[in-house]
Amino acid sequence: MNFIRLCTLLLVLLFTVPKVAFADHKYPRNLSANGPWKTNLQYMTGTARSDLLINDRGRKLAVDQAGVPTLIEIDGVLRAYFQWAPTGDDTIRFFDHIGYSDLSNGRWSEPQIITIDHDQRQRHKYPFDPTVVALTEGGYRLYFTQNETRRAGPNNKMTLGSAFSEDGVNFVMEPGDRLKLEDTKINDCAVIFFNGLWHLIAPNHDKMGEGYYATSQDGLSFERQDDLFMSGGAWLGNMVEHRGAVYFFGTGFTLKSRDFKTWQRAQRSRMADPGVAIFDGKVHVLAVGM
Repeated sequence: MNFIRLCTLLLVLLFTVPKVAFADHKYPRNLSANGPWKTNLQYMTGTARSDLLINDRGRKLAVDQAGVPTLIEIDGVLRAYFQWAPTGDDTIRFFDHIGYSDLSNGRWSEPQIITIDHDQRQRHKYPFDPTVVALTEGGYRLYFTQNETRRAGPNNKMTLGSAFSEDGVNFVMEPGDRLKLEDTKINDCAVIFFNGLWHLIAPNHDKMGEGYYATSQDGLSFERQDDLFMSGGAWLGNMVEHRGAVYFFGTGFTLKSRDFKTWQRAQRSRMADPGVAIFDGKVHVLAVGM
């Protein structure tokens, strides 16, 4: 599929399809329509040298009916978390849950789902669009998007929350918002700990090439900073540290920075909303395809 067409469809799915219905885990009424059940995760690798260049044409199917991937090493194993939207008879009960899959001998395991102590009385606020990070004091933090209201559609307000886990499977909600914008929604964040601070980036859905940026001392209370700008792509993806710099693997580009103020384009790409990790001497990427 043409990359521009893929990105257009992906952005439509991410930004305009009613997220409230998905957060409630409701079965889609029309499987022929565009939705997350139409996307998949495609796997590619590269050498952990220089600017982490990726040959994005050497893709392999990793997980079907999934999107919004994030990669992290857990207990010596590379794990992917993602939004999972299976529609098969034996898996429909997991529709639009946060799933995970482990890499073993070059193959991704069958998806499982995480558990999270979400308040069932507020089903519209169920977490989605995961980003998972390791904590220096032990355990893992899941950053996610949540709906603020039950109202569906592009004007629905979204905020960022978090949950903690000791094992990377069973998560406990952390109270409050990690970041909330008064004038607009925010979702699909990427988070990294770098040079003594937690850094959060999320795309501005209304302006291609612009991104929201915030920092935090503790990973819980984020303060918004100046917005980010880079033409030729979207701040929709994930970050990784390599040789004293942060690489943002975004949609259409990979960017490099040492201070989050000045960004250089390391590579133009055909990847959409990629998750990235350096593991076992290689850079591993899962990108969204259709």
